[in-house]
Amino acid sequence: MTHLTIVGMILAVAIVMGIIWLIRRRRLQERYAIIWICAAAGVLVFGIWTDALDVLANVTGIAYPPSALFLVVAIFLVLMLLHNSVTLSRLSSQNEALAQRIAMLDEALRRSGGGEDSSDRVREPLPPAPKVIPLDRRRAAERE
Repeated sequence: MTHLTIVGMILAVAIVMGIIWLIRRRRLQERYAIIWICAAAGVLVFGIWTDALDVLANVTGIAYPPSALFLVVAIFLVLMLLHNSVTLSRLSSQNEALAQRIAMLDEALRRSGGGEDSSDRVREPLPPAPKVIPLDRRRAAERE
């Protein structure tokens, strides 16, 4: 085993361990973890199979094999940006729909104030939202 192979395997294992740690801490959802595990598998393939860059360069017609790696990384990044843009657009639309729904419910609540004009009343501020405790801390608190 060459030094490059060992570094590639260590890097791939470190990426997978980092992904698992993020999933356990609820910082990364499983559907996004699959993408990053595929990226770690790619690192592992290029780390173990040292001629993979040469094969990729020959298939794509690239004269300098390390440039093929930049192509793979660029394609991966463009796909990640596209995926994140689609997700952001969907969440933005959902956020707008939820804001409109809250406004309609607030108006309906204001109108059903018992026949009196509730706009003359001074509204009390809402109580602060409860602090959200991550699930793993809740489980630890329940065990105690």
